[in-house]
Formats: sequence, structure tokens, C-alpha cells
Amino acid sequence: MIPSVILHIFDSFQSAFNVFGIAWEYCHRPSYDPNLFLSPSELSNATSHTMVDNHASETDYIPRPPWPFQMMSVWRLMKWMLTGSKQKSEVEVTNLVSTIITAEDFRPEDPQGFSAHMEMKRFDMSEKSLHTDHTFHKDGWMEASISIEIPTHDHNPSGNGQTFTIPLFFYHKLTTVIEAAFLSHSFKYFHLAPFRHIWQSPATGKEQRLFDKLYTSDAWIRAHDEVQKQRHDDRCTLEWVIAGLMLWSDATHLTQFGHASAWPVYLFFGNQSKYI
Repeated sequence: MIPSVILHIFDSFQSAFNVFGIAWEYCHRPSYDPNLFLSPSELSNATSHTMVDNHASETDYIPRPPWPFQMMSVWRLMKWMLTGSKQKSEVEVTNLVSTIITAEDFRPEDPQGFSAHMEMKRFDMSEKSLHTDHTFHKDGWMEASISIEIPTHDHNPSGNGQTFTIPLFFYHKLTTVIEAAFLSHSFKYFHLAPFRHIWQSPATGKEQRLFDKLYTSDAWIRAHDEVQKQRHDDRCTLEWVIAGLMLWSDATHLTQFGHASAWPVYLFFGNQSKYI
């Protein structure tokens, strides 16, 4: 019997040093460079519109503004209300004028009879107008009850403590969250292939390793390499990549008066640059 041999091919690649003396070194050649999609306006606070792929199916396309509202003027007002600081400051008011009231598609006659309460109800019901298989439906909140073991001072032969059940536990499935993120407009900015950042001194020519993002770490590079080495038995032609999930939690007050609070769990994708 002839033993099987798995041949691993390393298609390494290093870019040229840019004007800042920085180069990118890949162990596996990337299929594209997310930085090519960036423009100066996308690195600023300017308002940008969601682009739509005309060939996308009705289950994965992202509806463009003014959805779910009826007109762009209302869409801009609601976006201003739902984003930024809850305590509207001078900066927020300036943003209201510069990006909404003076926008080319804002018409002062549109908000006649405007009601933020009614528009919020429209926003809450917006997903019902989409296809039942749309990502936004699968990406919704789910409710469950979970049980955890709480240590007590009483003697317990099993050593597990007392079971405490938490009702009304709301969560998102991680797989659907990942799917929604990979179908979103911002996915083109995701780094799917990790790399090493290298800086070259203009004076001495000496090279130095830079660590600034998760996808430039040795841990991510090793994990990505292990994924590429896995056997592809299903003839899958898609890229095998890592979705970097960054989870953290912090207390938040639920009311302006009183002490009611919660500890929501937040999720950020490490594939995306923190500067976007």
C-alpha cells in the first residue's frame, strides 16, 4: 500500500514598500486587497449611500435608502436620531445641518406631519416587507431560557451548586450574524487573508515588524495557515477564511431614572479595520 501524501503549497507574496516605508507580507496570496476599495470620503465622517448589486437575489440584497421609510428626507432625520450621541451636542446639531438639512435630496416639504413615533413603528415592522428567507429575518433576536449553576454555602454532594434559570434571554445566532456581515456592503472592506506588516527605515534600510490589527498577528496567520491545510473533500471552490469575532460586555442603564441596568454582549469583526 502506498501511503497518501498531502502536498501543501505556499503561495507567499510581499508587496512593495509604500511612501511610508510599509509593506505587506502574505503567507498565502490574497484574492483581493480591501484597501483598494477605500476612498478619502470613506475614511471621513461624510455620509455615504449603500450600494446595491443589481444581480443579487432577493434574499441577500441590502435595500437602499429610503427603505424602510417613504422618502429620503425622513430617512435622513431618522438616521440622525438613531445614530450618534443620545445627548445631542453642538457637534450633533452641526451634523444635522451639514449632512441632512442641506443635503441635495432633502426637501423641507417632505416632513410635513412628521412623527418620530410613527416612523419608529414603521422601522420596527420593516423586516416583514422582505422575503421570508432574507438574511435580515434570520438575523433577528431569538428568545430562550438558560440554566446556570450558582455556588452556594450549602453542602452539595454533586458540587455543582444550585441551578438558577434565567428566562427571557435574548440572543442572536452567531452563524446568522456572520452570514449577515459577509453579505453586507461593508464586507468588501474585510481582510480575509492575514499578513505581516513590515516597516523599513529610510535611513538604515532595517526592517521592523508592525503589530496594529488582529489580522496582522502571528496567531491569526497560524490559524489561517491551518485552515488552508485542511482536506477539501467536497470539491468546494470557495475560499476558506477565518471570521474574527471580538466579544465584550459593559453595563448600560435602561432608564434615565432608577438603577435598572443590563449587561449586553457586543460583537465586532476583527477582519475589519478599526479606522473604517
